[in-house]
Amino acid sequence: MPKSYSPEFVGALNKVDMRDNLGIVMARMCIKANLPASMVAKVFGVSRMTIHTWFRGGSIRTGRVETVHAFLRIIEADTAKGILPLADFKSARAYIRDLIKTEPA
Repeated sequence: MPKSYSPEFVGALNKVDMRDNLGIVMARMCIKANLPASMVAKVFGVSRMTIHTWFRGGSIRTGRVETVHAFLRIIEADTAKGILPLADFKSARAYIRDLIKTEPA
């Protein structure tokens, strides 16, 4: 069972003024949606550590930027619809599984 985001990480993220950094924006949205980093990693086919690097402001390869933007649009739309935030890891796993199945490769 993956751990939730630590209070230290969330606190540090809230102090960072990098609204234009795609990874930081994604981190804030994933925390708000209660999407674990391990599940987000499955969406992008990368390691959990890569997601953590992005969440801390690390660079995202140019070829992935549009996919990240598309993911964020989905998260934003599902939040507006009331689908997100998710209640627990089991629902996060089901959400990501459905997302991966329905999105074009």
